[in-house]
Amino acid sequence: MNAGLLRDKTLHFVWTNRLALLRIAVMLGVFMGALVAAYVANRSQSLASLALAASLGGFAALVFVRKGHYENGILGVILSAGLLNFYTLPTGTQSRIPISLVVALGVIGLWLLQVLNDRRVHLQPSPLNRPLAAFILVSLFSYVWSLVLRDPLIVPWRSFPMVQLGALTVNILLPLLALYVSNNVRDSEWLRRCTWALLVIGTLAILWNIIGLPRSGFYNNGTRGLFATWVGVLSLSLALTDQDLSRGKRLWLVSLFLAWFYWTFVRDRIWLSGWVPLVGAGMLLALLHSRKLFAVLALIAIVYFSFNFNRYYQSIVVANINEGSTERLELWSLNLQLVSRHPLFGVGPAGYAVYYVNYHPDEARSTHNNYFDVLAQTGFVGLVIFLWLMGTMLHLGNRARRLLRGRGNFEEAFANAALSGGFGALLAMMLGDWVLPFAYNQTITGFDNASYSWIFLGGVVALYHLLDSRDRPSVEAQRT
Repeated sequence: MNAGLLRDKTLHFVWTNRLALLRIAVMLGVFMGALVAAYVANRSQSLASLALAASLGGFAALVFVRKGHYENGILGVILSAGLLNFYTLPTGTQSRIPISLVVALGVIGLWLLQVLNDRRVHLQPSPLNRPLAAFILVSLFSYVWSLVLRDPLIVPWRSFPMVQLGALTVNILLPLLALYVSNNVRDSEWLRRCTWALLVIGTLAILWNIIGLPRSGFYNNGTRGLFATWVGVLSLSLALTDQDLSRGKRLWLVSLFLAWFYWTFVRDRIWLSGWVPLVGAGMLLALLHSRKLFAVLALIAIVYFSFNFNRYYQSIVVANINEGSTERLELWSLNLQLVSRHPLFGVGPAGYAVYYVNYHPDEARSTHNNYFDVLAQTGFVGLVIFLWLMGTMLHLGNRARRLLRGRGNFEEAFANAALSGGFGALLAMMLGDWVLPFAYNQTITGFDNASYSWIFLGGVVALYHLLDSRDRPSVEAQRT
């Protein structure tokens, strides 16, 4: 039997039995995953907790997908990210796995299996697919690249391989979360439910904070990062745009926005990551809603800060300098030096940490900048693809906003909020790892607060496709 015939028969066998082989691969993967989980849990003496939490997450994911309620999986991630921060799974390292990541991994994994296994389930044709797939591929390639071409003098510590795999998982799973949302929201009612779920969590969190009770483990990690920005723009956009809301709801939403503005800017303005994205997103939202409103707010801000310049200069600029924020410039310079030696695909997920510890132990800190994080981990190729991915989601969000202009309903409010929140996310990336958590800064637990950006950006992509599918029949009818 020649090699060509053997190859053809092998390919025919694989194709004919692809579903059975896929099931076998999944079972083997689950078995190997169980072995790894048992090993990790044994090291941290948390086998029972790990098994219980993983089983609950897997069971919830199975119920969502088996019943076809993919949208419930989105709500599951939001609720677990916002309310289940009191427990995380051990990994045998300082980084722990949040419940929201377990839920997301379960629902996305089972959905992808159905995409491969069931011809009735398929990917939504979308401009989002190419950049998202490209970023996942470049992340995987950068991981392998970093192992093969690691500097010979680099000696990673014992836990680093597991941390690197965890970082790779987060960097892939968050974009997949946007893909999951964009493919499985078939009705804007689900976007409404997700929005109100986040706003309720935001209300509970701000009341808890203002009353002065100790930070609750239920929501502590989930309300960091861009949480205030998303709660702020969603509440303000609904109050300004959705004409179906009662006065009572509008009052609640405006109060919610003002409360988070007070908490992030008035009370804690030294923390730029809290208020800069919120203010930037809020101003863009005002511009999208009304140029007059934007002009009035800009004028008020200019006049107010002109009369109070010294006060805010001292409490923001000087306070940040005294805290050491200018040291970030040195960290970014060091990052660029490392990237100059690995320009194409970087040093892999979480990879620059091991280079810093070996070559620059006195400067072994994270960059506190997501753009530099992406650049160091995936190189210039990865950074360009990542910007392509973010730009595509914002572009589709803007197209949805234009299609909805003047309708004064929830959908228009959501589109404006998502576009503004996406802009806030771009600002936040300059101040920290709030969109793609870095393994040695936020750690993997940053998945909690980072998930909101990917969910709502994926949501506005889904909204665009809903609008496009509605308009298509009318266009075809006009042609006939």
